[in-house]
Amino acid sequence: MKFKEQIDFIRKTGAGIPRSLNIDLAIPLTDFEYAIAANLFYVIAAPDGISYIDVKFNRRDESSIRFFQQVGLVTPFEKIYITTPAGQTGNMTILYGVEAPELLEVIDNRSATSADLAQIRNELQGDTAIENWGTEITVGNAAAVVILAANADRKGAVIQSKDANGGLVYIGVDNTVATNKWIAELQAGMSFSIDDYRGPLWARASAVGQLVGYGEF
Repeated sequence: MKFKEQIDFIRKTGAGIPRSLNIDLAIPLTDFEYAIAANLFYVIAAPDGISYIDVKFNRRDESSIRFFQQVGLVTPFEKIYITTPAGQTGNMTILYGVEAPELLEVIDNRSATSADLAQIRNELQGDTAIENWGTEITVGNAAAVVILAANADRKGAVIQSKDANGGLVYIGVDNTVATNKWIAELQAGMSFSIDDYRGPLWARASAVGQLVGYGEF
């Protein structure tokens, strides 16, 4: 079909015009019926990459297909049944239309945009300024001490036992860290580093007055 013929066809039928359907993910649905006839179904936008809906096409007793952002299907359908699980938030936008892919095709290159690549590059390169560091912290054997609080922006962290220490320093992830419960045991001058953990880090020592240096980036 030539372009002019396509335009005349669309003018008469509206076949190639994309339409949108917005789903409020905060409202749980179970096999909610939408009387939509089309042959292209595509999730164009969602709050994040893990939000999803389960969709059955044409019949409620068919198996459901899970759709995330940037996932679609080309198949004829005259109704859909959508299930949204509890616990999600935000809106999901679906594009649908007929005469796909002849007259309607979705082009979505968000996974290859410069913004996405810049974020990946930033993650690989690391920060230009340290997130947090300061005066050494005194750790004893009576109770655990927070060395680093939880930090959603942290990419990595380093903790070091001062070279002049006479005891051992034990590192853990909560206040139950002890001489027999730890993820790192630091002798004087030893350090512990961790990547891709954003939760808190605690310390307890085998003796009073042990000093610990720290930093996160």
